Amino acid sequence: MNFWLKNKKNNLLIILLIIVFLLSFYSAVFSSTFRKGFPAPAFTLENIDGETFNLKDYKEKQKLLILYFYSQDNQDSLKGIDKLDKYFKDHIAQEKYEIFLINVQSNLREEDVTLIKKYLSDNKIVFPVLLDNKNEVSKLYTIEMLPTAIFLDKNLIVKRVYPGLISRQQTIMFQYINYLLDCREKESPIKKEKKDDEECEGPCEPPLGW
Repeated sequence: MNFWLKNKKNNLLIILLIIVFLLSFYSAVFSSTFRKGFPAPAFTLENIDGETFNLKDYKEKQKLLILYFYSQDNQDSLKGIDKLDKYFKDHIAQEKYEIFLINVQSNLREEDVTLIKKYLSDNKIVFPVLLDNKNEVSKLYTIEMLPTAIFLDKNLIVKRVYPGLISRQQTIMFQYINYLLDCREKESPIKKEKKDDEECEGPCEPPLGW
């Protein structure tokens, strides 16, 4: 009888330990849904032409994939798009990167989509625009400021997050892009800190904080 009771207590203890472990495991998993160094959460959205975009389809397609969360009525967002567009056109070979603009405006009407298309056309911007009308993806990626740029590597691992994109962040971001994509592709606007002020040759040195 004592042996049976002892075994029963041991079994209950083991079950409790398993429950605690599982709770800790799932808590860690869900709390790290979106974290730097972890795989980017998968999602599916429609673009402005009604075509379906699936993030998983872009694994190992480009060296760098940028998700740029923005709103058409946010001036900082539009300025950021212009700077990204100019920078990549001037300095980086297109086959090495892909940029997707994720519009987070709710309840978009047909005329709103028309205005988005006009903005892209007028400014000759070729980045695809995805519509996050229900803010499901922005919540998944815990977007709190606009614009926010998220860098994913070829395996869709989150490498960098730039919320707000203030001037200092933009400088660091472009330095990181140069380092990641190898500034030999085109003449780089970033100079290495050298006494003779030579342009960087080969891959740029990593920016501060790398």
